[in-house]
Amino acid sequence: MANYWDNDEVVGTMPQTTSDVFNAKIVSEQVTNQTQPTSVQTQQTSLAPSSTSQATFSQVEAKGYDTLYGNFEVGNTPFKGYTVSTKTVGELIDFSQASGEYGQYVKPRLGKDTEAYKKGLTSTPMGRYQVVGATLRDTVKRMGLPLDTVFNKEVQDAMFLFLAKENIAKGKTPGQKRANLRSIWEGFKKVDDQTLDSIIYEVSS
Repeated sequence: MANYWDNDEVVGTMPQTTSDVFNAKIVSEQVTNQTQPTSVQTQQTSLAPSSTSQATFSQVEAKGYDTLYGNFEVGNTPFKGYTVSTKTVGELIDFSQASGEYGQYVKPRLGKDTEAYKKGLTSTPMGRYQVVGATLRDTVKRMGLPLDTVFNKEVQDAMFLFLAKENIAKGKTPGQKRANLRSIWEGFKKVDDQTLDSIIYEVSS
C-alpha cells in the first residue's frame, strides 16, 4: 500500500513542483471531461501492461483498480462488492476518513510491519496504486480535480504518474529517487534497487 498513513489530518503533503514533468492542469481537464488520455499518457511506458512498473505493482501493491486493503472488496467483509473505480473522488475522500468505517475496520487488521501499525494509526489504501485517504485528498487538490471526478483507471493512472514523476524529480541521485518512491509506496521497500531503477526509467520516459 502507499506509504502514507491516515489520521484526522492531511499528512504527507508535498510541495507543488514547477517542473514540466507532469502537466496536472491538462490531466485535470481530461479526467473532468472523461475524454481519452493524451498520447503522453497512453504511450507512457510505465502504464503498459507488460512494463516492469505494472508487474511490480501487481506483486507488491494491488492487481486491480478496485482493490482495498487485504482485498476486502472481494472477501467476507462489510466492503464486499465496493468498487472504488466507480466512485467519485469526493465519495472516496469521505469513505477513506481515518475515523470512518473502512479506516476503523482496517486498523486492528494492519500488518505489524507496516508504518501505520507502528505509529498506532490506520491506513485506507484504494485502487491499483493503493492511494490512502490523506494522499487522495492532497493529490486531488493539487491536481485541481473536481470532487465529482470518477476514480476510474485513467484517473488512477494519472495520479500514479503525478506522484511518481514528482518524487523522482525531487531526487538528485539514483539513491534519492529510489528512497523517494519507497517513501510513497510501502511495497517498494520489498523491491530491489535494479527493479526500482527500471521503474524510474519507465516513468521518466
